Amino acid sequence: MRDLNLKVKEIISETFKTHINNINIDFIDHSILDRNYVYTFYLDKKEYVIKISYSREKWSNEINVLKLLNENYFVPNIVSYGEKNSLNYIVMKKIIGYNLVDSIHSFSKKSQLKILNEIGKNLALIHGTDKYYYYGWDKNTNEASLIETRKKKDKSIIEKISKLEFQEIEIVKKGIEILNKDRSKLKELDPKLTHKDFSLRNILVDDKGEITGIIDYEHSEPEDPCLDICSMFHTDILDDKLFFNSFKNGYEKILNFPENFLKNKRYYMVNTGLYLYGRFSDKGMGANKRGIELIKNSLNY
Repeated sequence: MRDLNLKVKEIISETFKTHINNINIDFIDHSILDRNYVYTFYLDKKEYVIKISYSREKWSNEINVLKLLNENYFVPNIVSYGEKNSLNYIVMKKIIGYNLVDSIHSFSKKSQLKILNEIGKNLALIHGTDKYYYYGWDKNTNEASLIETRKKKDKSIIEKISKLEFQEIEIVKKGIEILNKDRSKLKELDPKLTHKDFSLRNILVDDKGEITGIIDYEHSEPEDPCLDICSMFHTDILDDKLFFNSFKNGYEKILNFPENFLKNKRYYMVNTGLYLYGRFSDKGMGANKRGIELIKNSLNY
């Protein structure tokens, strides 16, 4: 960790043309799966974030999408990016705010409804950015079919689960059956620019509940927009129909709500449940439990 800290300081020193002794960094976060590390630092009374990505693909994703979305108020502004000391880095101006996964319950129900309405609106702004006719960034190697794309991604989820020692074997088996059965009911639609980690932990608000930023675009690509609604269900905030409708109404200020989600909710909830159960293994911090909960609830749809 000490070597990484030194390398990060060297990047900042070169970017801002300041001596390394003038730089103090604070480690604030890393991904559950150790794909990236995030630091904050002050220079000239301004606060910045530097994100180190160990995946060149995800680093490139984030840069491209931040540029695409740069006219939206909730997107971090890039100061610099590049490769140095064998590290892929992005330096951004820090967006001030609290992540919603920790702070949502500190607000009144009325304020929570307002926040979710604004979240829905902002998600639609992301989905409405540009037009795409294929899934993923490379139109030459990726599918143009929604169902084929979902089949491939579902197979990956199931393969991860098969490598686990799990206890909820009957529930998981039933979920896999539903996934394979319901997938054929999806309507073929063009993909949207999709965040793919659109959860409360990546949405920032101020003390008044106003959204100040939406962060972490490293997974973003043209994909099924329903996946962003699925990631909102990583927590139970949208289990409440009143909250879900407020989120949906906000989205519909900009775009029609994704038809496939409304007509095939069981498929998407099982998909989310299996993803959470298989993706994080023993690092899930409750993700496994939430995954099983979503599958069980879906059996009643």
